[in-house]
Amino acid sequence: TAAQAKSKQAILAAQRRGEDGETSKKWAAGQNRQHSITKNTAKLDRETEELHHDRVTLEVGKVIQQGRQSKGLTQKDLATKINEKPQVIAD
Repeated sequence: TAAQAKSKQAILAAQRRGEDGETSKKWAAGQNRQHSITKNTAKLDRETEELHHDRVTLEVGKVIQQGRQSKGLTQKDLATKINEKPQVIAD
């Protein structure tokens, strides 16, 4: 790649000038390990249960809405303050 070519050129140039340099290769450097397979993958695949958040009753929702409006907060503001997604507040 271009980065490797530049790196090799810089090393060769330093060697021509007589400079001492040390190079080392990092193990698995630059590899995307964000999406690696974990031991729990099979367990999650076997999971058939429908997972969802329980909803509050309409009465509780009205109380929350009145409290939110009395403080002048939007649904998005409330969600931000309680570290929740705005969609959860809207539901």
